[in-house]
Amino acid sequence: MLNSALVALSGGVDSSFALNLCGERYSHVRAGYVDTSGCGIPPEVENTAGAAGVELVIVHAADRFRREIILWSAKMLSLGLTPNPCARCNAKVKLLSLHEILKPSETLVTGHYARKDGTLVKRGADPLKDQSYFLSLVNSEILRDCTFPLGEMLKENVRREASLLNIPFMKKESMDLCFSLPTFEGKTGRVMDLSGREIGRHDGIENFTVGQRKGLGAYGKRMYVAALNSSDRTVTVGTKKDLLSTGCTAVEMNWLRKPSSFPAEASVQTRYRRKAVPAILDDREGSLHVEFSRPEEAVAPGQVCAVYLDTSVIGGGIISSTEKPDWKVDEE
Repeated sequence: MLNSALVALSGGVDSSFALNLCGERYSHVRAGYVDTSGCGIPPEVENTAGAAGVELVIVHAADRFRREIILWSAKMLSLGLTPNPCARCNAKVKLLSLHEILKPSETLVTGHYARKDGTLVKRGADPLKDQSYFLSLVNSEILRDCTFPLGEMLKENVRREASLLNIPFMKKESMDLCFSLPTFEGKTGRVMDLSGREIGRHDGIENFTVGQRKGLGAYGKRMYVAALNSSDRTVTVGTKKDLLSTGCTAVEMNWLRKPSSFPAEASVQTRYRRKAVPAILDDREGSLHVEFSRPEEAVAPGQVCAVYLDTSVIGGGIISSTEKPDWKVDEE
């Protein structure tokens, strides 16, 4: 039985409270900070580790982060895709970097709101903070060695208990990207309606995502981004009903428990905080074809498609394309 823990420490309330819990549950605890910026350890991280009386290990990952997250995100945006850098960062940088220094006697502890079901990850008990979606791209060998002590807890209780115990942590939580993207050339292009008629101009498809409404200008009625095309740099807009997709294809699949046969029934979640919907899955030469039980709104190529059986994550991949009902111009 494992009696030691390596705790992923960021300085936020979740990882700081997880570290405190580990002090009560394991005989030996280390904290690991993954430096993705090259700026060293923030004072909040040092204060938290110091207050817990544990060894603090720094993992230098700025080069890996730049290659796997910053440049990758920039490339995705230039192709008219909507990346999910947080999910990729878990898989390609943060959890991977800590797993590489994990000792045989240690479990890798994180502050994610998720639970374990044997080797599988399950949804966290807090429906408002469940983070299983962000773990769907992580390799099964890494997840096998992970423990999520906050999985059964509510976020509001974690924050309250951390404050009562005077655990040092960053008081403000950032919901924005933790990095700046390279400056794009800003190549202009056409804004088209669904009939193929040019109705405006834009200053770069990198500034748009499927489902976006703001920043489109005035067209006499509420319009949304329905599609992006990197080859001719067009932004196609339509009404809300034009955002619906009947299915999608996901590539770079990370299977945690691949169905024994296809077609298979499961649920899929195509964005964070979006409810999972029943779907029929089919394997098409390594790619996953998904047919939704009902049309889904604003399914964006580049986002993560997480696959669930009940509340357990069984896989995840990157949406490469979507399938639309027959588009018709809204005459209203």
